[in-house]
Amino acid sequence: MSSRRDQKERLRQERIARQEADAKADARRRRGAVLFVGVILVAAAVAGVIAVASGGGGSSSDTEQTYARNSVPPGAEAGAQTTPPPWRPEYAHLAERIQAMGLPGLNEEIFHIHSLLHVYVNGKSVTVPANIGLDQSTGTFSPLHTHDTSGIIHMEADQEYPFTIGQVFAVWGVRFTNDRLGPYESGGGKQLQVYLHGERVKDPIDRVMHEHDNIVVGYGKPGSFPTEPPAIFPSGL
Repeated sequence: MSSRRDQKERLRQERIARQEADAKADARRRRGAVLFVGVILVAAAVAGVIAVASGGGGSSSDTEQTYARNSVPPGAEAGAQTTPPPWRPEYAHLAERIQAMGLPGLNEEIFHIHSLLHVYVNGKSVTVPANIGLDQSTGTFSPLHTHDTSGIIHMEADQEYPFTIGQVFAVWGVRFTNDRLGPYESGGGKQLQVYLHGERVKDPIDRVMHEHDNIVVGYGKPGSFPTEPPAIFPSGL
């Protein structure tokens, strides 16, 4: 009789043990499912942040534009021209300005994109000169430069880099702020305005340039210059 009671008790204890083991297994599965969902949500959030930060080339919406921070520090204004155009490339302080901005090295094989820059002052087109950033006499070469007077800005660096509109003028050696171009400042019914693909840019100094951006920098009365002139890139660029 005692043996039968002992057997029942043993079976009861085994049943309780199995139930406890099953409950623990279910709890582990629930925790795993919650952890998996959490990982997916975090990954999605990170992907969203990266997408917003990286932006897209040629975006026309100001809210989608990509900006750098402090891309033209005070040291990058050394030798900047404040006289009326035409503005030749300023070479005397070029190396100093490149160093102040911390620009990467020149390399056309690793990172190589192009934007187009149009400049207007009081309704007249200003030539973007050849060889901005390329001082043959001293061998000082900027990864941000021009080769001719087409207005095409070449960005050729040894790493992917967020070159900005402000850095173009810094390398060129022309004073440029959010409301000033050379000697011209906004006021008296005239303004400095910058456009990207026909859309106004609010903070042009730190606006990052992308492949085939069509950029207009104009000073004068509103309507005195085109905000989206033709953007012509030669074959292969």
